[in-house]
Amino acid sequence: MPRLAKPLTELEVRKAKPGSRLPDGNGLYLLVSSAGLKTWTVRYTLPGAKTATPATIGHYPAMSLAEARVRAFEVQRDAKQGKATAGIRKAQQVNTETATAEQEAQARAKAEQEHATFRAVSGRWLAEKRSTWAHETHRKARLVVDSYLIPKLGDADMRTLETKDVRPVLLEMAASTPQLARKARQYVGSIVEQAINEGLRPDESALRLARVIPSFRSGHMPAVTDDDSRLGEVMRAIDAHGNRVVRAALILAALTAMRSGVVASARWSEVDLDAAEWRIPGRNPDGTNRMKTGQDFTTSLPAQAVAALREMYARSAGEEYVFPPQARQKTPHLSRDSLSKALRDMGFQGEHTTHGFRATLRTLGRERLGIDVDVLEAQLAHAPKDEVEAAYARVKFREKRREVMQAWADYLDELRAGTKVVPLRRQA
Repeated sequence: MPRLAKPLTELEVRKAKPGSRLPDGNGLYLLVSSAGLKTWTVRYTLPGAKTATPATIGHYPAMSLAEARVRAFEVQRDAKQGKATAGIRKAQQVNTETATAEQEAQARAKAEQEHATFRAVSGRWLAEKRSTWAHETHRKARLVVDSYLIPKLGDADMRTLETKDVRPVLLEMAASTPQLARKARQYVGSIVEQAINEGLRPDESALRLARVIPSFRSGHMPAVTDDDSRLGEVMRAIDAHGNRVVRAALILAALTAMRSGVVASARWSEVDLDAAEWRIPGRNPDGTNRMKTGQDFTTSLPAQAVAALREMYARSAGEEYVFPPQARQKTPHLSRDSLSKALRDMGFQGEHTTHGFRATLRTLGRERLGIDVDVLEAQLAHAPKDEVEAAYARVKFREKRREVMQAWADYLDELRAGTKVVPLRRQA
């Protein structure tokens, strides 16, 4: 048979793309399936036959180019002599094996593709972060990933993901939820880094996301910090809230300035009502952070907080958690979101949040009650600059914090009642 095609090279065979059909001459072809399976095929003609018949003779790289040429020559030689050669006799069997190999190759390709999707990589990233993040940090990240990123990027191939693929998603988020958009940008960068670490992307393939989101003026958590009468309205609304569980949790948050997630997950084992203390472990039983710093923390409980907790004790004594979950909540304790929702429903959306009580104490505790800044920082459990300072703060301010937090609770009571407030003398 005359040679009609330019002979292939080993490099061309190795780099052949899916879906291609490359002739080598003398009836030999390399067929590459959509899944990337490379098959050697030779066309032969038996004596008296009018058309050539294709026969599969092997797969690359198990059969090299040189071996395929030898085998193709043998098949055509036997065909011309009318011999039932092994290659011809087993053509049907080989075709069946080829179909099986094709299916296996497609299954492998599909598994590899699914393994490399944004959905899969982000899932592995979240799983790895679970042991090192605080529960609330992990919850927020999962919320952003599951609610905003997966619906848009879930099926994207992390091996080929580019900045242009992510940019529209972040811009859409920035238009409605700019704070979450900033978090999403941070998370995408970390998920891409996860793909790089897994070998799905080259080391230099990080995305250029720094300037994707338009600049905007970021703010703090909404909090009433400069209007005594408005803060009094907040406290009256809380006192009148119909759900006694949510009411008690909001009171505890207002009187101790603990973070909402810590308040909502308070355990009875942490509370000593007789000593009026709440001893909060720095870490959860599973090793994740409970306090943001990961350090154990004790706060005194003003008399008003003790009263609210005694009411809860009548409801949930014998249970693990102080504040039981409400209707349709899947958490084993009250959801922290219930506290923010309650304040929104009471008319303080965009003006005051549960976390805002921390800023309220930090500002009004200093300006109205003259509480020392270091005492306020210790009560807010902000991380000191070094371990020596941390130990010093715990020892020096424990009793002082008991005094000033009772004064803070009395101050909030006066605002709630609308009576005149007499500020304490400013402390040095």
